[in-house]
Amino acid sequence: MSVAEKGRRYRHYKKETMIYTVVEVGALDCETVEPLVVYRSEYETPDHPKGTLWVRRKADFESMVTLPDGRTVDRFTLL
Repeated sequence: MSVAEKGRRYRHYKKETMIYTVVEVGALDCETVEPLVVYRSEYETPDHPKGTLWVRRKADFESMVTLPDGRTVDRFTLL
């Protein structure tokens, strides 16, 4: 399991080109007070420019996902 670390780069499991840099770890959701990860895209798409900021629950960022073929992989892999 990959652990979110500020300043580190990660690849999302869906596509090799989906690279992100973690901007902050431990921001808090204002309603649930859950820890969040703020991360920035290092690629662009027609809908989102490079540098778009994203937020995800820390537990989700560090979670595993099951692929259609049954394999389990990290949602984000440290590069």
